[in-house]
Amino acid sequence: MIVRFARPGLAVLALLGLLAGMLLSIVPAARSDAVSCAPAWSSGETYVGGDTASKDGTQYRANWWTRGDDPVTNNGVTGTGQPWTSIGACGAATPAPTPTSAPTASPTPTGACAVAAWSAGSTYVAGNTATQGGILYRANWWSRGDDPATHNGVSGTGQPWTAQGPCGTPSASPTPTATPTAPPTPTATPTAPPSPTPTSTPSPTPTPTGTPGVAPDFVFSPYKDVTVGMNWNTSAMGTAVGGSSQPLVGASGLLGSDATDLDAVTLAFATGTCGSENWGGVAAQAFADANIPALAAAGIDYVVSTGGAAGAFHCSSAAGMTSFIERYASDHLIGVDFDIESGQSASDIRDLVAAAAGVQDSYPQLRFSFTLATLAASDGSYGGLNATGATTVRAIQASNLRNYTVNLMVMDYGAAGPGVCVVSGGICDMGASAIQAATNLQHSFGVPTDKIELTPMIGMNDVRDEIFTLADVQTVAAYAQSQGLAGIHFWSLDRDVPCSPPTPWVSITCNSVASGTSSLSYTNGFLDAIG
Repeated sequence: MIVRFARPGLAVLALLGLLAGMLLSIVPAARSDAVSCAPAWSSGETYVGGDTASKDGTQYRANWWTRGDDPVTNNGVTGTGQPWTSIGACGAATPAPTPTSAPTASPTPTGACAVAAWSAGSTYVAGNTATQGGILYRANWWSRGDDPATHNGVSGTGQPWTAQGPCGTPSASPTPTATPTAPPTPTATPTAPPSPTPTSTPSPTPTPTGTPGVAPDFVFSPYKDVTVGMNWNTSAMGTAVGGSSQPLVGASGLLGSDATDLDAVTLAFATGTCGSENWGGVAAQAFADANIPALAAAGIDYVVSTGGAAGAFHCSSAAGMTSFIERYASDHLIGVDFDIESGQSASDIRDLVAAAAGVQDSYPQLRFSFTLATLAASDGSYGGLNATGATTVRAIQASNLRNYTVNLMVMDYGAAGPGVCVVSGGICDMGASAIQAATNLQHSFGVPTDKIELTPMIGMNDVRDEIFTLADVQTVAAYAQSQGLAGIHFWSLDRDVPCSPPTPWVSITCNSVASGTSSLSYTNGFLDAIG
């Protein structure tokens, strides 16, 4: 799915680095300003991953949820299990080097990578970045010793790193040219003042014409990666989870067949900007035309999911959100899901929440879910959401959005330890950890259980020793029902089949579990457990 922890906009950081290098090569600074200190650490404050605080002239960054842990005595580099990491001194200015005269213009390397080079001895977790051979890489999960140059791939390939693009590419400084002398400015001939231009009338929010369905109190809908098994000639979804390639719905389709009683799916992912989004490169209208009528005709409910690990979704107005929803509207559209993992600033997230709130009166039965990465700390810290997740929940709580859920991605916790999951036998217990993640969300943010959904990754996770088993299906389903959760999903439908031959790494088309599963074991197991 799904890289688990949010990271900064890497393309933006690279561009800023290039610009900074160009400016420094031209204009010497008189002095370097002091790094201003973040607000002082307080033992009574709650901090989540990404928050900063200062103490005794040093700046610290929280690695996860923490309260009462003094950063001076509870800090360490990534992988040490400490809740804080020191990020340097603050509050003191240092003089800049005396500038020297500018040399003759010549090709000057600019835009050196602002990110540290990869080190075989360092530990990286999801969202960390490193450079190797002039390429910027992002960690997909806990990793140490895996050279990103030889261990990288897109999400779902099982590789611990994903390449983000080049950085530090030299560029030539421009050759100075003489400034031309400006010609005399002629005296203007008086002219009649222009007639005032009428102010245009703002375009109103379009009136909804489609009629979405009614979201039930509890939704079970596995994620369907629309690009896996797609017929690229027709843009119609397909799958091989039943043992051979077949359409998802329609004649000879999987859903509606004797193989399963599954009657709802979550379609993943639309990326881009609402109104001009795409589905893995397929134009939005082409995808909708090829799939929405077929789903509705088959009686299959569906959630339209946006974002994901490989892309972002932006929508800053109610008008844009209405246009987006209308494209996929039918009486079987039961929800819109915002999978927020990368490429969205705090402002983007607030705009997205506001856009959803702005259309809720037009679509009162539609559910808006926010899918977020989480840990499942069992050490009493209640650590869970990272900074992006915390920003999202706070934006929801500050809005008037009513029909929302927080969907926790209960997967890919990293190196097993009580700071990230519930440990059993030296590994993360995936069923117990899913429950702990929900408990932590309730405790830290006050989200009620009927607003919480859970999404595990079936079979092998990207972190290979994390295996979500059929026994975990029973654990999670029983908890969801007893506590009145809003739903369960999983990543992903196409993975609900054993690998043949078995593979020791994660796959996008099978579950990588050595034995004990068959086609649709997880899907039908959840359906049986939910009842």
